Amino acid sequence: MEMEQLHAAALAYYKHGSPELQGLAWSFFQSMDTNGDKRISYSEFNDFLDQSGHRWILNDPNFFKKLDRNRDGGLDFEEVITVYYIIKTRRVMCRGCSVYLCGLYFTCVACFDGADQNTYDLCPVCYRNWNFNHNHSYFLANHIVLLRAKRCTPPPPASCLIPVNIN
Repeated sequence: MEMEQLHAAALAYYKHGSPELQGLAWSFFQSMDTNGDKRISYSEFNDFLDQSGHRWILNDPNFFKKLDRNRDGGLDFEEVITVYYIIKTRRVMCRGCSVYLCGLYFTCVACFDGADQNTYDLCPVCYRNWNFNHNHSYFLANHIVLLRAKRCTPPPPASCLIPVNIN
């Protein structure tokens, strides 16, 4: 389900994007398609990630299969749009287990509200199992953090910001 949501968002951005953005996405696809058959094989995909420095995207051994929506063993243009979207917009990793976060996750509110640009994000499993060691204890689901920011909700009380060191 998470990959389906990312795919839908990626296609929506592409379809509503400027001709320049659409051209960049097509160039991205062509840079992966080294044999020109308009289909990205697993080998082409891996080679591209190695050469472009985007290997971080492969922390899930089934990532390529999840991208391959029609299960034909390769990626077509629309399937690669999801990769392009992830690389350009979604470099969010779990600080507990290093998995790529493509759905619901938990964000430290104090870090999100902080002056630096870094967030501290956890997958639901690491958050549930206390698989992290962090200075703050007030986490919210990512979409709630955004709603809270939009509504200008005040920061949490100081009692919620005490350091927590649990492994």
